Amino acid sequence: MAKNHPQPLETSASPGAEKRTGEIRRCLDPCWKVPYPSERAIHLLQKEVFKMKRSASVPMEPKLSERNRSHIMAHKLFEVKFMPSGKKVSMPEGTSLSLAAHEAGITFDSSCGGRGKCGKCCAKAIAGNVGEPTAVEKNALSDEELRSGRILLCQRTLLGDTTIEVDPIRGAEEACLFHKQISLDAPGIVDSPFSKSHLELSVPTVEDPKADLERILEPLGRDLKIDMDLLPSIPRILRQSRFKPTLVFFQKELVAIESGNTTSDAYGIAFDIGTTTVAGYLVDLVTGKVLSSASTANKQGRHGADVISRITHANRKPDFLREMQLLVMETVATLIDRLLTECHVHSEHVYGLVFTGNTVMMHFLLNTTPENIAAAPFTPAFTRSLSGKAETLGLQNLPSHTRFITLPNIAGYVGADTVSVMVATRIHERPGNWLAIDIGTNGEVVLSSNGRLLTCSTAAGPAFEGGCISQGMRAIPGAVYRVELNEKPVCSVIGDVEATGICGSGLLDAVSEMVRTGVLHKSGRIQRQDQCPSLDPSIRNRIEITESVSRFILADGKKRVAVTQKDVREVQLAKGALRAGIDILLKEAGMTASQLDGILLAGAFGSNLRPQSIQGIGMLPHVPTEIITPVGNAAGAGAVLALLSKSDLDLASSLASRTEHIELSLSRDFQRTFLEAIEFENGAES
Repeated sequence: MAKNHPQPLETSASPGAEKRTGEIRRCLDPCWKVPYPSERAIHLLQKEVFKMKRSASVPMEPKLSERNRSHIMAHKLFEVKFMPSGKKVSMPEGTSLSLAAHEAGITFDSSCGGRGKCGKCCAKAIAGNVGEPTAVEKNALSDEELRSGRILLCQRTLLGDTTIEVDPIRGAEEACLFHKQISLDAPGIVDSPFSKSHLELSVPTVEDPKADLERILEPLGRDLKIDMDLLPSIPRILRQSRFKPTLVFFQKELVAIESGNTTSDAYGIAFDIGTTTVAGYLVDLVTGKVLSSASTANKQGRHGADVISRITHANRKPDFLREMQLLVMETVATLIDRLLTECHVHSEHVYGLVFTGNTVMMHFLLNTTPENIAAAPFTPAFTRSLSGKAETLGLQNLPSHTRFITLPNIAGYVGADTVSVMVATRIHERPGNWLAIDIGTNGEVVLSSNGRLLTCSTAAGPAFEGGCISQGMRAIPGAVYRVELNEKPVCSVIGDVEATGICGSGLLDAVSEMVRTGVLHKSGRIQRQDQCPSLDPSIRNRIEITESVSRFILADGKKRVAVTQKDVREVQLAKGALRAGIDILLKEAGMTASQLDGILLAGAFGSNLRPQSIQGIGMLPHVPTEIITPVGNAAGAGAVLALLSKSDLDLASSLASRTEHIELSLSRDFQRTFLEAIEFENGAES
């Protein structure tokens, strides 16, 4: 007997477009496992919930028609309770538990964006029916874990009232310990694009009845622009201050007027919007001093660890692009509150924000689709530096006079963060041949050869930051960050607590040591114990190979921490891509690695790597380790410099326009170079 499905919803999309959308969803989003009518009902309910949550900053859409509302009402709602927070949400039958968790505001790890690939959205079903384990769960979780009720949120759907205990992401709201540091020379004379000036004006008289605005403009020059929103407050503040106001400028625009002399209170915040982590730096615009820094996980991470996952999510539904902007702005707002509270700075005295980050993050920041970056020819919507009012970004915790600047991008996958690195390191001014490498998800490389600038992006992926790694985590307490396999294996753990996972620097250390000791074959295969008889038993006995998994045990406490064969492959792909990009840039410049005068490692991750580990896995060319220099979060430092100096802000645009972008996908040598770079040349031969 045929099922009595509800009638299709009214839609402006053509049947062909609707069919293609369905095909894309089936390919990309396996967490939707419900019949067609329920899926539509979930979509409608999700839109309603999203609108209610964001009504303060998102224009309301037309209300649901009675016909569409019936689709929701026709499907029974079940309540999901999430522990330990106690948050509850009601969703239709068949809803993915990962979607329900998002709607309840639960933070959990979802490196793959809910596609069932990372196995990190672990939880425990305490009560209720959530169905049987899927093939993905059987592969990701042990039999013991499955028997105890462990599940993956993206793999289960709502079948009744349910209680779920979700493991929170440790450090999701705390600073990544390796992300704050910036290396910044003491600033000279501050010449910020955000400035203040105290005036002492003559009081109007019958003989001098000049208009208030003209009285202000006369000593300043008449080419000054005026924010029209400021006009109503001018008469009041002038008289309140007895015609001795302080004026606030953004470039050549008057953006605020304050009573009295407030020139000593002027602050700005520089932000590095990373795919994984967002860092903020509170700066005194009078002294040029960085007062405080803070970082936290990018809240977009719930939709995937890499930019492609996030672009895919943003393209699924019209509301989702706006959601991605809201998530990154919520992250920024959290840092603003933290920085201002810590330094006892009033938000009224924050006049400027400077944003840097990769091109995709800059698009999400400005609520602009990056969908055309995802496929050839990888075209961004904009690359130039842009500016505007901070309130247009949805920042409700800053005044209307606060302005923002985004630093320029170079190409679809070479963003403002790369430009910031060049500004901070002054690589273009260094004599000889220099490489600057920002080791992160995108893996940008810049080569300066006697003033000529070349750059490329290597799509290294999230492995270096713990993404897509079986027990990968951010650099927070509990993360293994250093590994040494000598007579006795030694793992250093952040916070000197028991190991719960491994961060990027620990992963590279571990793989490098596994290569050095012969645990890894040059192909990347984990050797069997009988293949490495010369190894000390304390190391050899840590090799475990079963039918389902091959791994090397790093820590064997309450929680066993290991590097799996899949983890090694992720490292190979990442380091191979980065090394291939370096080699191709060198070839493009007509030089070899032996001609390099220095290599600058930028980024929080790169600055905490041991040069011997990087070279041990072949990620960098063979050069003397003494010419490899960590430079901290140079992207953040470059944003701070642009906040403090008009000339550095102009320099950013100049460097972005003169840098030659090498598109690796067009290089005939890339595939061969990449395949060669994947191997561990120092690994075991047999």
